[in-house]
Amino acid sequence: MGVQKLLLVLTIFISTCIFALCWVFMIIVWHREYVILRDSDVILITRYPTVLTLISTVISTILSVTTTALLSFAGKNAINHYITRPTSLVELHTAIALTKPQPLLRWNHRRLSFFTLIFVGLIMLLNSSWTTLLLPTLLLWPVPIEGKDLDLGSSAFDAKLGLDTTKSGSYTNAYNILDIMAPMSGTSATCLAVAGGGASVFAFNGVSYNKSSSGIIPAVEDFAGTTLAPGGIGLEYYGGKVTVNTSVVSQAHRGRSGLAKNYTVTQQGLSANITCSYLDPNEFSLSFDNITSPAFGGATITWRWTANCPLGTGVGYWSTEAFSKPADIGLLGIVVCPTPGFVNATPSFDILLQGMGQYRFLDAKVCKVAPYVASFDVTYNQGMISVDQQRNIQPFQNNNMNVTAFVSNVVQELSISSQTTYNNPLGELLQLSIESRTSSVDKILKGKQIVLLFSGTYLRSAYSAEGANSTMRDLYSDESAFKSLNGTMFVTSYGWYRGRLTYIYIVAIFTVIWAATVLTAAYSLIQERTHPQTGPVFDVSNPVHLMMASSAGGLETLAGFEDGGVMENERARVRFLNGRDVAPDDAVGRTTSAWPTRSTMRFEIVPKVPR
Repeated sequence: MGVQKLLLVLTIFISTCIFALCWVFMIIVWHREYVILRDSDVILITRYPTVLTLISTVISTILSVTTTALLSFAGKNAINHYITRPTSLVELHTAIALTKPQPLLRWNHRRLSFFTLIFVGLIMLLNSSWTTLLLPTLLLWPVPIEGKDLDLGSSAFDAKLGLDTTKSGSYTNAYNILDIMAPMSGTSATCLAVAGGGASVFAFNGVSYNKSSSGIIPAVEDFAGTTLAPGGIGLEYYGGKVTVNTSVVSQAHRGRSGLAKNYTVTQQGLSANITCSYLDPNEFSLSFDNITSPAFGGATITWRWTANCPLGTGVGYWSTEAFSKPADIGLLGIVVCPTPGFVNATPSFDILLQGMGQYRFLDAKVCKVAPYVASFDVTYNQGMISVDQQRNIQPFQNNNMNVTAFVSNVVQELSISSQTTYNNPLGELLQLSIESRTSSVDKILKGKQIVLLFSGTYLRSAYSAEGANSTMRDLYSDESAFKSLNGTMFVTSYGWYRGRLTYIYIVAIFTVIWAATVLTAAYSLIQERTHPQTGPVFDVSNPVHLMMASSAGGLETLAGFEDGGVMENERARVRFLNGRDVAPDDAVGRTTSAWPTRSTMRFEIVPKVPR
């Protein structure tokens, strides 16, 4: 095989290998959707960002120069064979321009000019195309996660809760925690907003919630909160590490942290429908008795309020200072009806309330409370848990009475603990909202459901605490007590994503350049086989070669530069003689010994064929 043929074969082979690697990489990106760098590489990129740009630029420049040189070499060889046939000078000009490469910009030859402009443009874009392909970009990598969570709406959990409440003193810790945390999850948080703050933050067990916990616990290890061992399990729980039962779906996605991570998980939460209205005497009644007794040089009033409602009766007890100055002392009586209890419980309950003294502006009202569980969209981002859209609402039924009884007990405990001898935080909030006209009484009372939501978070934490799976084997062996959850972990990292439309443009450019290289090289190989060149290699893009070929004669009849000679000459047809005064086409069928012996390369004008 001649040297020229070997070089052409290598041109096809090298060009195909380079672009094949590009196509294979794009296929991998398309198949996997995301190709993410290792965490160690990502750290290096963030630490030395200019180094990444430099490396990718250098590599892309090398690849661009290599592929362009291969195309230029194949193109020159193809042109050398092509011009041995009759060719107009403007076409010869176009061929030479493509080997530079530079466009032919001639208005009277628009088609050739447009072709060269497109082709040269593709070659000029090679460097930027390689850079775009090789340079990883900052992206959010979505990774599916799945797991399970305690189902507060299941009969299995309700039965377990009912069993635990029968143990003497079993839920003392629960009510102590709820007495401390519930006011901060409801009234106090709302006070911050009314006083001019924005979205308030509620924290429990080392976890920060935006506004409210909505009855959920963290489903992501990074947001799980405290790592301290729990002080108790079940209703004896008063804080400690909570077990997270979620993991990445695919093993291939594990162990990647990237630069940052945030999550979106669909979880079961707890909420309630609360409708408030003025007391209807045909359905409800609220009466109160009081006993005044001297204390500390003044007088103390002991209150006993009794509420009657369609669901039963309820009683509330409070003590306040005597109303010697009604503007200074306030009582906001809150009675849960029926009286909370785990025996003969109901799936809903009523709250009757009325203000006295400083809060006398609040007439008797009743709020009907119907707890339910629902699916919530939970976002974990920057150390904060936010609960948004809810769907798939599942109202509590008769098999959820123990959970409802626990929630009503929370409200009852809060109504007792929040009333001091001279004021009530909820009453202060209602008074502030009326004076500032920032919110309505009904809206604030409905916002009281935030307290109910925290009771769901407490129950989940108490029964999901570390060690609960071994202590409560009966509960954890029952699959119906748990609900599957799923979500997405978004990893901020560097890599490639198949959704980038620029990759389509890159593949198109690479394919066109590769096809042009292979086709021109293949054309040269075919011509070498049928019309082998025996003389020196003629480079049509080399000005010295062109002058040498022109000085050999054959172009004397071309017009000069004056009187539109250039335009006329562009229409002239010439052909290149391969060095022995015979074009390869003329040598077909002849023996080599019959060729003339004059050894020179030159052009000759092809006479016009009369029509």
